[in-house]
Amino acid sequence: MQAAIATWLVECEPSATRSIYAALPTVPSCTCAECRNFHAAARRSFAPEMYALFTLLGVDPTKPAELCHWGREPSGLYLTGGWFHFVGRILEGEDAVQGSDGTGMIKFQALPGGAELALTMHISLLPAAFRDVSVCQLEFHTRIPWVLPGVEPAL
Repeated sequence: MQAAIATWLVECEPSATRSIYAALPTVPSCTCAECRNFHAAARRSFAPEMYALFTLLGVDPTKPAELCHWGREPSGLYLTGGWFHFVGRILEGEDAVQGSDGTGMIKFQALPGGAELALTMHISLLPAAFRDVSVCQLEFHTRIPWVLPGVEPAL
């Protein structure tokens, strides 16, 4: 199926993506406080617009391929990024990863609800279950509350 996502047109296979995510481990591989907080925040980790996009693509939002934590913002929320994979490819629109030789930048698009996303065919940390299909990577930035009990990390 084809889907318009921000400035991109993608071809995606949500049922194939859902099947792959169902086979991935349910236990997060990283147990740092920031990753544990991301998973504990669960439905508060993304705006409703991002959850609608995950549903459209077949992505399980509890199983990011990678998480990156950049610290607490003045709002009190924690800036968190990372990426997910989905079965598909970019049909129209510029690949968000700009650069070469291992350097460059990612051009994010803002979504309603405060999230940012970027689509790229430059794939990183691909789980083995995705290796025999065409894969697109959805990069994201989101802001989440600290929900774990105890002292927040000094980021």
